[in-house]
Amino acid sequence: MIATLLLAPAVALPPVQISGGLRAGPLLETPAAVALLDAQALAQSGPGVHLSESLGRMPGVWAADRGNAAQDLQLSVRGFGARASFGVRGLRLFVDGLPATAPDGSGSVSHFPLDAAARLELLRGPFSALHGVHSGGVLSLHTRAPQGGPTRWQGDVWAASDEQQQVRLQAEGGATSAPWRLGLAHWRSAGQRPQSQAERSLLDARWDFVPGWSARLNLQSQPAEDALGLSRAQWLSDPEGVTPAALAFNSRKTLQQQQLGLSGSWGGGWQLRSWLLGRQVWQWQALPVASQLPPSHPGGVIALERQQLGADLRHEGPVWTLGLQLDTQREQRRGYENFIGPSLGVTGALRRDERNQALAAEVYVQGEHRLSPDLVLHTGLRLGQQRLRSQDRFLRNGDDGGRARSPVALPALGLVGSLAPQTRWFASLGQARETPTLAERAYRPDGSAGLNTALRAQRSRQAEAGLRQRGGSGERAWALEAAVFVARTSDEIVSARNSAGRSAFANAGSTRRQGLELQAQGPLPQGLEGLRWALALSTWSARVSEAYTVCGAPPCGTASLIVPAGARLPGAPARTLRLDLSTADGAPWQAGLTLSARSRLWADERNTEAAPGVALLSAWWRWQLAADSSLSLRADNLADRRHIASVIVNESNGRFYEPGPGRRLSLQLQQRW
Repeated sequence: MIATLLLAPAVALPPVQISGGLRAGPLLETPAAVALLDAQALAQSGPGVHLSESLGRMPGVWAADRGNAAQDLQLSVRGFGARASFGVRGLRLFVDGLPATAPDGSGSVSHFPLDAAARLELLRGPFSALHGVHSGGVLSLHTRAPQGGPTRWQGDVWAASDEQQQVRLQAEGGATSAPWRLGLAHWRSAGQRPQSQAERSLLDARWDFVPGWSARLNLQSQPAEDALGLSRAQWLSDPEGVTPAALAFNSRKTLQQQQLGLSGSWGGGWQLRSWLLGRQVWQWQALPVASQLPPSHPGGVIALERQQLGADLRHEGPVWTLGLQLDTQREQRRGYENFIGPSLGVTGALRRDERNQALAAEVYVQGEHRLSPDLVLHTGLRLGQQRLRSQDRFLRNGDDGGRARSPVALPALGLVGSLAPQTRWFASLGQARETPTLAERAYRPDGSAGLNTALRAQRSRQAEAGLRQRGGSGERAWALEAAVFVARTSDEIVSARNSAGRSAFANAGSTRRQGLELQAQGPLPQGLEGLRWALALSTWSARVSEAYTVCGAPPCGTASLIVPAGARLPGAPARTLRLDLSTADGAPWQAGLTLSARSRLWADERNTEAAPGVALLSAWWRWQLAADSSLSLRADNLADRRHIASVIVNESNGRFYEPGPGRRLSLQLQQRW
């Protein structure tokens, strides 16, 4: 199939535009690897419950639904972000240009309004660093612009055989000059395992109140139980089992989030984005009572209240984009014992109380210059500083407060060359930084009180080169993008000490990542008209260049286990494959097959534990019942294969594994009126 594309004649097509970069423009002219999924590809990927359904169609990405809504999606790009045991780090996340990443680098995707998604973009490589401190890439979701007129409704109901359900309802209308859209979604799951029930309620609203200006409101509520991971022995004996401690302490998490955003543009290329976010988290952990007895322990209950406020002002001209971004984060973090006398899993005595602040102030520029009719030079630079401050208000166990600063200087340089009207090559060089989050700076490796100010930002030098080609038209349209990359990282952030649920981080030596990514789509050869295929393939290597030490099983006061040079980085598979086959759009019915495969998944730094590789097959059918209604049937994991969906990297008790679901049948009814 790939050879067929390379030999096919290229014809002129309307340019595919991307807007996830600092400069909006044609995809063909972008000096970086970019994966893009439109609304049709997103709809064919699944019922829109989790973002992981569609991210597998993008090369370079490892996205896994943990089956544990208390810990969010496991997401990494080119191995960056793979160590995160909860939430997302190492990436920049956006919805309609508004950030879903805090100034300290932590982020989440559980509030993404997938029912309103029009396009999903993933920008990888050196030029992604121009969006701010991270290492892996920029993931941007763009929602569908509302249309004015009489109020119109659409809704869908989805139910699965493993006791999951989702109900979504949307309305849009309003004046043609000021249309609005309102969406409501509710998902619930009885849980694949005991102690894993979860719910999620979302409200997402958008109002384009004047031409060029838009206001957005997003509200999220998500209570979820936490079944914890399983050891290899537990998974082999009972993959649907649960760790007894999760039941004893009723481990769970509640999340509330509110985001308000404003974006607009006006004459002369000026653009403004501003945002206000609130986030409240309560988490009851399954930590033994005895481990919380030392005065220095922060307790087994986490209570977090966060506010984020920021703005981005930029001017985009014919060849240059200049901008300024300010982003502030304030949070109150408390810790409590998770017991009162003999009662476990409750909120007990206060053990931690601190006020944290993060400020990121940065300026950026990106431009282009045509060196010849077939060669364009792209350059970019981001400069600024990140400041962190923690004030301890619980001084009975010492003062854990402190300050830290991290400068930002991120250059990027690239070339785009033309080989044919619809064929481009690109190459780029640059630097990226991944600053430690406030949670990673909370404790010092030697156990002394105070913010871990010695923890430095993770720095990487990256290079990539690739080829991008498009051709055909209509049902015979096809596209191809291939990229190779290398990244050398210094001061890799690793877990240095883990004692009684209290983790401290340190900087290790250097690591090296290199790999090949391929994304292609097109029609099947003649004789199979009406069928299309899409391929996403990644193969890469990520190894430690210098040996370092990590902690073993708790209690661990000093890191003493050696991670040898040459060890593979855990948390992301070295090879992934996604192949989709589908019938053409527009017929009364559609059908498709999906093959997803990955290699083994290392679970710890020393490569002593790994989840075996797996290949899963899924199928879907969609019938157009009437002009405004459709019925869809999905069958996931058709062979009912036992597998591990994700790993909890470096889990200190050896409970690394989160099992994936068996065969699942689901039905979805969609209606417009």
